[in-house]
Amino acid sequence: MDDRLPGNTDLRRRLGELADAEALHPCLLFAGPSGVGKSQAALWLAARANCEASSRPCGACWPCRKIPAGEHPDVITVGLDPERTTPIISVRQARELTRALTLHVFAARRRFVIIEPADALTTSAANALLKTLEEPPQQTGFILVTDRPQRLLPTVRSRCLLVRFRPVDEESLTAWLRARGVADPARLARRSDGCPGRALALAEGSEARAALRDGLLRAISGPIDDVFSWGETLCKRRARPDVVADVRTVLEIIEELLRDTVRALAARQSRPLFHDDRVDVITAWTRALDDAGICAIHRAVTQTRDDLARNVNNRLLLDTLLVRLCTELGAARGAGSR
Repeated sequence: MDDRLPGNTDLRRRLGELADAEALHPCLLFAGPSGVGKSQAALWLAARANCEASSRPCGACWPCRKIPAGEHPDVITVGLDPERTTPIISVRQARELTRALTLHVFAARRRFVIIEPADALTTSAANALLKTLEEPPQQTGFILVTDRPQRLLPTVRSRCLLVRFRPVDEESLTAWLRARGVADPARLARRSDGCPGRALALAEGSEARAALRDGLLRAISGPIDDVFSWGETLCKRRARPDVVADVRTVLEIIEELLRDTVRALAARQSRPLFHDDRVDVITAWTRALDDAGICAIHRAVTQTRDDLARNVNNRLLLDTLLVRLCTELGAARGAGSR
């Protein structure tokens, strides 16, 4: 098994066995938390199915080198439409894909089409692919990758075999991070909720993330004008992808603070806090929030994430979310003033 992919060992072993037997389902739906390794597993499976060695994937043959690099002509990746400002996979892309699949396979034993994020398929794009998903061309298989399988059309889901990736256990993830030379691997493994990609992102952007968190806490601790001012600063005169990335990080931070609050309320001392350097904030939140308040903030975060994917105005989304957060926290929001 490839050591570059921690966790989900039994699942990948079974996929590998099916690939070796040329018995893979023609349309796989890889679902699981963001950063758990679904994209890497899709490329790994494509390499496993096309490796030229006896022990597969060998990592050295032509397919094993070209597929991870995105240079293999028979492993087609479909992502967000670069011609659209909204984050979608368009019907134009779907039609171009179906035309491309009429061409003969160039060099692969099995051609793969990887669509990610599959939940970005518009209704028109999904409908344009339905027949191809149900009856792919010879030697061709699809892998749809998504964090939110529930957002796919039922007609798409019904044509797929669901492959659900689970979070990696803390011990395995810690060992994997340590082997990669990441500082403080145990703490990152705890904070990443079992998602290797998220652990690496936390390691690379820990200072920026901490600054964003502390800026958020300071903003909600003051007058409402400070909240709006912080949102304006975050969104003003910056490229949209950068703003969206920061808003998504804010959503993750709020979710982590909520989880810490729930753990503190339940006195689950065996599970360390995500934000153990801000116990003052967690303590204040536990005093202010009951189950209804926690659920209200969680719903607001979920709604903001969905609206963000629909290209709703970033500033409006952020202001609405932070006002809800301030309302539910009440006086406890002042704990973040330091």
